Amino acid sequence: MKTYAEIAEQLRMPFPPGTVKVSNDGKRGHIPVQVYMSRLEEVAESQWHWRIIGDPVFNFEKYFVVVKGEITLVDAIRQGIGIAKITKNETTSIKNALMTAESEAFRDACDKFKMGWYDLAQYRDWSSNPGIMQSNDVPPFTESIVIEGFDPNVHSVMPSEGRSCIKCKKPLSQNEELLLSINGIKFAYCKEHVPQQLVKNRTEI
Repeated sequence: MKTYAEIAEQLRMPFPPGTVKVSNDGKRGHIPVQVYMSRLEEVAESQWHWRIIGDPVFNFEKYFVVVKGEITLVDAIRQGIGIAKITKNETTSIKNALMTAESEAFRDACDKFKMGWYDLAQYRDWSSNPGIMQSNDVPPFTESIVIEGFDPNVHSVMPSEGRSCIKCKKPLSQNEELLLSINGIKFAYCKEHVPQQLVKNRTEI
């Protein structure tokens, strides 16, 4: 049986060229969940386990679903959170949103094991950190808490699809999109530029 250190080192190795899927504007990149799963199966074999934590949280007023899950790798556990919009109040739409949220939660948990950090560094804020030049490990992503109950030490912030802050043009994270959604804010603001007088609902997710 492999040790955690042995497995973790192999999981963090760069993926083959072309693995990262890049958005049309070239500003955001992500690694398909199947790639993470394949790497875990190849490296960890039977020494890893994925599970959903509790029941999904649906908000049909704001049309989103939140899924939490965790990956156990040998004796280490990392949690992830996934958020997806529900396009219609129909069975198929709800099922698709639920599957998307679970995939995002899985990808988020993989991120806690530093999987894909090397490949995605250029699409993340810390890509210019000099620490990247000294090691294959990239600096941990830190973000101040925007929504109560969101712990950046447990949950990384997944990229959202499409919108950028109307003031600084920075792509919005899913956490920021969720903050706007639950407060009924239609305009795109990042956490630094959202008008605080509009933030009334800090419901725990």
